[in-house]
Amino acid sequence: MKKILFIACVLLPSNSFALDLAKYPIELSSGDGVNVIIAPTTDKKQALVKVTGINHEIDDITFLTDFKPHGSNNAYKYSYDGSERSLVSVDDGYGCCSYTLYIPETREGTYLSKKEESNPAIVAELKAQYKQQLSKGIQAKLADFNRDKHLTYQQKKISAANSEIDKQCGVKIETTVDWKTIDDKTLQKYAVGSFCAQVASEMVSMCENDPSFKNKIAQINTIECQFTNELKLRQNSQTLTFKTAPKAPNQPQFIKAYLLNL
Repeated sequence: MKKILFIACVLLPSNSFALDLAKYPIELSSGDGVNVIIAPTTDKKQALVKVTGINHEIDDITFLTDFKPHGSNNAYKYSYDGSERSLVSVDDGYGCCSYTLYIPETREGTYLSKKEESNPAIVAELKAQYKQQLSKGIQAKLADFNRDKHLTYQQKKISAANSEIDKQCGVKIETTVDWKTIDDKTLQKYAVGSFCAQVASEMVSMCENDPSFKNKIAQINTIECQFTNELKLRQNSQTLTFKTAPKAPNQPQFIKAYLLNL
């Protein structure tokens, strides 16, 4: 039993026990229920950060963050969904400091005000929670790229495009993607669904401008999208094969010109 406990302790990341935290935390609040606690290290290069009061999976999770440049300011950065993110930015201009919270999948930051007094007991509580969550692999799971979530989001873009063709053009044309050919790096970096929905979007626009255009595409039932390094569009019987390249310019114009010549 003692041997098992020893191995478990060795496997836990050493930095979870070696954190030299400052005595006083930074307590922040949005004024409407969102609260943030920051426990910086004594050298101010890292900090434990916990956000509460948000409807998100990072709520009440304590992250070990790195204090790094963020534009013209600095930010406490952490790993989430396969990439480094800014959790709280710090603007130290005009007397220091203003804080902004960035919640994943939200467009706007949440401005935070600093409480005048802070409770030093919070630091030990935060460190204990961090160790406990770390031992369960919670932060590691959140740091991993969530392929299923991204796939679902991109597939919704495709489904919406398919529905719009049916609605605006009165024909059923399905845009398909072989998602097994899209690796995690590509899915993380590019809006694959939006790229692949471009042909359908142009069809919808052309049907809106000229209702007779639907007759040109009546024989098509499938748009087969391939995410490649070249831009091509070819018709083979009832299928349009669309090869899209993320760096290729003027794709909507290219697609429109091809569709006009069907």
